[in-house]
Amino acid sequence: MQMQSSSTHPAPPASLAEVRAHDQVMRYHRAGVGRPLILLRTAASADALWPDLEATLVARFRVFTPELPPDCEDVAAWVKDFLEGVGLDRVVVVATDPCCLSALELALLGAHQIERLVLVPGGLAGETGLDGTLATTYQGVPVPLLVVRRGLSAAEAVPLLQQFLEHGRGSASVG
Repeated sequence: MQMQSSSTHPAPPASLAEVRAHDQVMRYHRAGVGRPLILLRTAASADALWPDLEATLVARFRVFTPELPPDCEDVAAWVKDFLEGVGLDRVVVVATDPCCLSALELALLGAHQIERLVLVPGGLAGETGLDGTLATTYQGVPVPLLVVRRGLSAAEAVPLLQQFLEHGRGSASVG
Protein backbone atom coordinates (compact mmCIF):
# COMPACT_ATOMS: atom_id res chain seq x y z
CA MET A 1 0.00 0.00 0.00
CA GLN A 2 1.46 3.36 -1.04
CA MET A 3 1.31 6.27 1.38
CA GLN A 4 0.30 9.73 0.23
CA SER A 5 2.30 12.62 1.64
CA SER A 6 0.34 14.82 4.01
CA SER A 7 1.78 17.87 2.29
CA THR A 8 0.05 16.96 -0.98
CA HIS A 9 -3.17 15.67 0.61
CA PRO A 10 -3.71 17.59 3.85
CA ALA A 11 -5.91 16.07 6.50
CA PRO A 12 -9.35 17.64 6.96
CA PRO A 13 -9.33 20.32 9.65
CA ALA A 14 -10.13 19.17 13.16
CA SER A 15 -13.15 20.64 14.90
CA LEU A 16 -12.95 21.76 18.50
CA ALA A 17 -15.57 20.37 20.88
CA GLU A 18 -16.10 19.90 24.59
CA VAL A 19 -17.83 17.45 26.85
CA ARG A 20 -18.72 17.55 30.54
CA ALA A 21 -17.79 14.52 32.60
CA HIS A 22 -17.52 14.22 36.37
CA ASP A 23 -17.95 17.98 36.89
CA GLN A 24 -15.17 18.81 34.42
CA VAL A 25 -15.35 20.48 31.04
CA MET A 26 -13.04 18.54 28.74
CA ARG A 27 -12.01 20.08 25.43
CA TYR A 28 -10.89 18.01 22.48
CA HIS A 29 -10.24 18.13 18.75
CA ARG A 30 -12.06 15.74 16.44
CA ALA A 31 -11.28 14.88 12.81
CA GLY A 32 -11.92 12.03 10.39
CA VAL A 33 -14.50 9.26 10.23
CA GLY A 34 -14.55 5.59 11.12
CA ARG A 35 -13.52 3.67 14.22
CA PRO A 36 -12.64 5.92 17.17
CA LEU A 37 -8.99 6.56 17.97
CA ILE A 38 -7.71 8.59 20.89
CA LEU A 39 -4.47 10.47 20.30
CA LEU A 40 -2.82 11.24 23.64
CA ARG A 41 -0.19 13.93 23.63
CA THR A 42 0.58 17.13 25.44
CA ALA A 43 0.66 20.51 23.74
CA ALA A 44 4.46 20.41 24.11
CA SER A 45 4.62 17.08 22.23
CA ALA A 46 2.33 18.09 19.35
CA ASP A 47 5.07 17.33 16.82
CA ALA A 48 5.90 13.91 18.30
CA LEU A 49 4.23 12.02 15.44
CA TRP A 50 5.15 11.75 11.80
CA PRO A 51 2.99 14.11 9.65
CA ASP A 52 2.21 11.25 7.23
CA LEU A 53 0.91 9.16 10.12
CA GLU A 54 -1.46 11.86 11.33
CA ALA A 55 -2.93 12.19 7.81
CA THR A 56 -3.28 8.39 7.61
CA LEU A 57 -5.04 8.24 10.99
CA VAL A 58 -7.53 10.95 10.08
CA ALA A 59 -8.23 9.24 6.75
CA ARG A 60 -9.07 5.92 8.46
CA PHE A 61 -10.28 6.79 11.96
CA ARG A 62 -12.40 9.26 13.87
CA VAL A 63 -9.50 10.84 15.77
CA PHE A 64 -10.13 12.45 19.16
CA THR A 65 -7.26 14.50 20.57
CA PRO A 66 -8.15 15.63 24.09
CA GLU A 67 -6.59 18.79 25.49
CA LEU A 68 -5.00 17.39 28.63
CA PRO A 69 -5.01 19.88 31.50
CA PRO A 70 -1.45 21.00 32.33
CA ASP A 71 -2.03 20.47 36.07
CA CYS A 72 -3.54 16.99 35.70
CA GLU A 73 -2.03 14.61 38.25
CA ASP A 74 -3.80 11.45 37.05
CA VAL A 75 -3.93 11.43 33.25
CA ALA A 76 -5.21 7.84 33.07
CA ALA A 77 -8.24 8.67 35.26
CA TRP A 78 -8.85 11.89 33.30
CA VAL A 79 -8.82 10.00 29.97
CA LYS A 80 -11.09 7.30 31.40
CA ASP A 81 -13.58 10.04 32.38
CA PHE A 82 -13.16 11.62 28.93
CA LEU A 83 -13.99 8.32 27.19
CA GLU A 84 -17.09 8.00 29.34
CA GLY A 85 -18.06 11.61 28.63
CA VAL A 86 -17.88 11.25 24.84
CA GLY A 87 -19.48 7.79 24.98
CA LEU A 88 -16.58 5.81 23.56
CA ASP A 89 -15.73 2.21 24.34
CA ARG A 90 -13.17 -0.20 22.85
CA VAL A 91 -11.04 2.53 21.27
CA VAL A 92 -7.61 2.51 19.74
CA VAL A 93 -5.17 4.62 21.76
CA VAL A 94 -2.01 6.16 20.30
CA ALA A 95 0.15 7.87 22.93
CA THR A 96 3.31 9.89 22.54
CA ASP A 97 5.87 10.83 25.13
CA PRO A 98 5.13 11.92 27.86
CA CYS A 99 1.69 10.22 27.81
CA CYS A 100 2.98 6.66 27.25
CA LEU A 101 3.04 5.66 30.91
CA SER A 102 -0.47 7.04 31.47
CA ALA A 103 -1.73 5.13 28.40
CA LEU A 104 -0.24 1.91 29.79
CA GLU A 105 -1.93 2.59 33.12
CA LEU A 106 -5.23 3.24 31.34
CA ALA A 107 -4.95 -0.04 29.42
CA LEU A 108 -4.13 -2.01 32.55
CA LEU A 109 -6.86 -0.47 34.70
CA GLY A 110 -9.54 -0.02 32.04
CA ALA A 111 -8.79 -2.75 29.53
CA HIS A 112 -12.47 -3.02 28.62
CA GLN A 113 -12.20 0.49 27.11
CA ILE A 114 -9.06 -0.13 25.02
CA GLU A 115 -9.06 -2.11 21.77
CA ARG A 116 -5.41 -1.61 20.79
CA LEU A 117 -2.56 0.47 22.20
CA VAL A 118 0.31 2.13 20.35
CA LEU A 119 3.10 3.82 22.30
CA VAL A 120 5.44 6.29 20.56
CA PRO A 121 8.17 7.08 23.10
CA GLY A 122 11.43 8.82 22.35
CA GLY A 123 14.46 6.61 22.03
CA LEU A 124 16.54 4.63 19.61
CA ALA A 125 14.90 3.24 16.50
CA GLY A 126 16.71 -0.07 17.11
CA GLU A 127 14.32 -0.71 20.01
CA THR A 128 11.18 -0.27 17.90
CA GLY A 129 8.55 -2.54 16.46
CA LEU A 130 8.08 -4.33 19.76
CA ASP A 131 4.65 -5.84 19.78
CA GLY A 132 2.71 -8.16 21.99
CA THR A 133 -0.32 -8.27 24.22
CA LEU A 134 -0.79 -6.76 27.65
CA ALA A 135 -2.21 -9.34 30.00
CA THR A 136 -4.56 -7.42 32.26
CA THR A 137 -6.15 -8.36 35.52
CA TYR A 138 -9.47 -6.90 34.38
CA GLN A 139 -11.49 -10.02 33.55
CA GLY A 140 -8.56 -11.33 31.51
CA VAL A 141 -9.11 -8.78 28.72
CA PRO A 142 -6.04 -8.76 26.45
CA VAL A 143 -4.87 -5.49 24.86
CA PRO A 144 -2.66 -5.73 21.74
CA LEU A 145 0.33 -3.40 22.13
CA LEU A 146 2.85 -1.92 19.70
CA VAL A 147 5.86 0.24 20.63
CA VAL A 148 7.30 2.38 17.84
CA ARG A 149 10.24 4.59 18.75
CA ARG A 150 10.20 8.17 17.52
CA GLY A 151 13.70 7.69 16.04
CA LEU A 152 12.28 5.53 13.24
CA SER A 153 11.82 7.18 9.84
CA ALA A 154 8.29 7.93 8.64
CA ALA A 155 8.78 5.54 5.71
CA GLU A 156 9.33 2.70 8.20
CA ALA A 157 6.98 3.79 10.99
CA VAL A 158 3.80 4.59 9.07
CA PRO A 159 3.40 1.16 7.39
CA LEU A 160 4.24 -0.61 10.68
CA LEU A 161 1.56 1.32 12.55
CA GLN A 162 -0.93 1.00 9.72
CA GLN A 163 -0.56 -2.78 9.64
CA PHE A 164 -0.99 -3.04 13.42
CA LEU A 165 -4.06 -0.79 13.47
CA GLU A 166 -5.74 -2.47 10.50
CA HIS A 167 -5.38 -5.89 12.15
CA GLY A 168 -8.11 -5.00 14.69
CA ARG A 169 -10.47 -3.61 12.08
CA GLY A 170 -13.39 -5.97 12.79
CA SER A 171 -13.96 -4.79 16.36
CA ALA A 172 -17.19 -3.05 17.26
CA SER A 173 -17.29 0.24 19.11
CA VAL A 174 -19.78 2.67 20.56
CA GLY A 175 -19.85 6.40 19.92
